[in-house]
Amino acid sequence: MELDREVDRPQDLLEPLPVELLIKVLRDQDLPVFTLAECRSVCKKWKEIIDSPELRNKIWNKSVILYDACIDNTAYFCFHDRWITRNITFGPKQVVAADGGLLCFNELFSTEYVMYNPVEDKFLTLNVPHDIDGVSAVLDDKLECIMVGLVVDQSTKHFKLILGGVVVTDRRRSLIYDSTTRTWSWISHPFPTLLNWMEVEWHSGRCVVCNGCLYWLVWDPTVMIKALLIFDLREETWNVLAEEVMEDKPGALQILAYEGYVCLLAMDRTDVEFDRRSYDGNFLRHPMVRRMDGSLIRRTRDLWVMGDARAFKIYASSGSDVFFVYEEVTVDVEVAKYWAERDMMFFLPEPPFRGAPEFRLFGFLPHVIHDPWCVIIPAPGVNAEQEWITQQQRHLL
Repeated sequence: MELDREVDRPQDLLEPLPVELLIKVLRDQDLPVFTLAECRSVCKKWKEIIDSPELRNKIWNKSVILYDACIDNTAYFCFHDRWITRNITFGPKQVVAADGGLLCFNELFSTEYVMYNPVEDKFLTLNVPHDIDGVSAVLDDKLECIMVGLVVDQSTKHFKLILGGVVVTDRRRSLIYDSTTRTWSWISHPFPTLLNWMEVEWHSGRCVVCNGCLYWLVWDPTVMIKALLIFDLREETWNVLAEEVMEDKPGALQILAYEGYVCLLAMDRTDVEFDRRSYDGNFLRHPMVRRMDGSLIRRTRDLWVMGDARAFKIYASSGSDVFFVYEEVTVDVEVAKYWAERDMMFFLPEPPFRGAPEFRLFGFLPHVIHDPWCVIIPAPGVNAEQEWITQQQRHLL
């Protein structure tokens, strides 16, 4: 019997199958997200099919929680049943803003901002010019700002990047990048001034986007100031609510967007009943702040306590799903999700890493805090007018 020669064997046994049949099998068999992700590595044809809008939406169709391991240059995305690990091959490495499926990476004092679309695994590099409209934005090759915000248009995939509190020669101003014009420009409205921005800037939180406004919650422990900064994207104006607090901790007040509302949640490390406040300042009694809280607390009040009194961080991305991260020094990281569609709470699979509640850089900047967690609602596709680059790597699954 004569053995088949290598050249006589079919190079791809699946090649004769019609594309329509492959799509039907992969789409309609209710395969787990992890299996679909693995199928991307079978061959180029399968990768193109799974990355097409029909199947890509099946993988990235819900809120996704991200852990940004900036120290080892990896990002961990958790879907319904699996964690997926990706190497981040570009620099810088730290997520500073997120919205509409895009992540913005930056490093302290860097003039380079990188937009990353995890659905298509593509990135876009933006560099802040040294001089904008005759005003220097970069001093000694460094750019210092307080706030970073990102807003994505879901229909056009265009975005705006806001840098608040940029240091210029005699004051702080704000910059905005508009991807429709691909230009940086100064915001004319003055940036708000509190008592001591030198400390507040190292405690600035990640931006929350809701109904055309951007919100940041900041806290300055040196002068005990709690502030809610608001930027109206349509009017391009700033507003600020601030109060002095006698005693506070970074996690005592948390902010997130939920079902069209901005919610401010107060807690301490022994009491997680949000409708019985432990944070007792004038800040929470402000009429606007009181209106913010209703939606999230009213809908999920009976689901908060998970059988114990451990403190947690809470994350959402303007939709109805909410994530809870339990991080303690002596306990492994646990992540729970409130699934609004079924009005239920469940724990996600055990993360493939050991998380850290915060990252501190001692010495020159003693108060730098990096929160590695954020949540996104993926928006497949990128704007073709931009020069997006695909990461040259194989994903780690």
